[in-house]
Amino acid sequence: MLYVILHNFLSGDKSNTNVEKTVNNSSSENQDAISKEPEANTDTIAYGLYNAEGKYIDNGSKLTAENNVVNVNVSIDHNLNERREYALIVLEDFKQESFNLENKKKATKKYLFTMNPNTSKNIGVKVPVNPNAQELTFLLTKKPNYKLKKMDPNKAAILGEVLSMRYPLDHNNKSNNLKETKPDDIIKDGLNENLFITSDKQKLKSVMAEREGKALSFSVGNDTEKPLRYAIIALKDWKQTDVTESEKVLYTTVAASERQLFDFKLPHAKKDSNFQLIAFPYPYQVSKDNYESQQAFCSFRTVVEPSNHP
Repeated sequence: MLYVILHNFLSGDKSNTNVEKTVNNSSSENQDAISKEPEANTDTIAYGLYNAEGKYIDNGSKLTAENNVVNVNVSIDHNLNERREYALIVLEDFKQESFNLENKKKATKKYLFTMNPNTSKNIGVKVPVNPNAQELTFLLTKKPNYKLKKMDPNKAAILGEVLSMRYPLDHNNKSNNLKETKPDDIIKDGLNENLFITSDKQKLKSVMAEREGKALSFSVGNDTEKPLRYAIIALKDWKQTDVTESEKVLYTTVAASERQLFDFKLPHAKKDSNFQLIAFPYPYQVSKDNYESQQAFCSFRTVVEPSNHP
């Protein structure tokens, strides 16, 4: 059984750093490195954002741009006894944007890097921002190139979780008149997972691998007692793609204790590609006083296979 715990790091200078802790009690012998994460208290991933002077920036705190550039350091402490690859991407108002690494002239939209066991890394990042942008999000993906085609709950949970850092920008508030998308179905059945790609609208049947262009649905749930707005994006191999045929960012508000269903098609793929949906609650309302507004809810990854796949 897999437990994923997110809490604050309670020692040293990183007292407010996010920590992901994974404890695996599975008895399976064939779990690969993904789920063989030890149980000691030190077996964590700590990650967070620091300003150019080395001061930690609380999640949900305002970022200030100088000359329309945000200059920060992404810090990750990889306290696991395994070698692991990560991917870093940046979103401005939920749209993927290019950024520059420290001492690198060429901009990139995703940065892949590998961490050796029990090591730390600081990544200097410069992000050009639009003067009217409202929110900046940094996402870290674990094992971005790993393709999981058959359901393994432990692996699917570890791979599916994206480490999120969300911050408002010190600009005027965006209008609340966001254009929302009408769902194809609304169901009240108690299956209120925040985000789930499914081949069955009634049973929430996971889709680990499927051919490009396949018509599926995704379910967006709300298990709280009040309406919850989301901004939803889609990534294919960690580059943003359309959620539906007409929307790069889909906005919707889900009533309490219900779920909405949206029909969509998997994107085109020239080779086996990882596809994932991410839902951000409280878009443009992120704050350090509202933990829920700092989160990102993810679907399991789906491997999109090209139509000529054997």
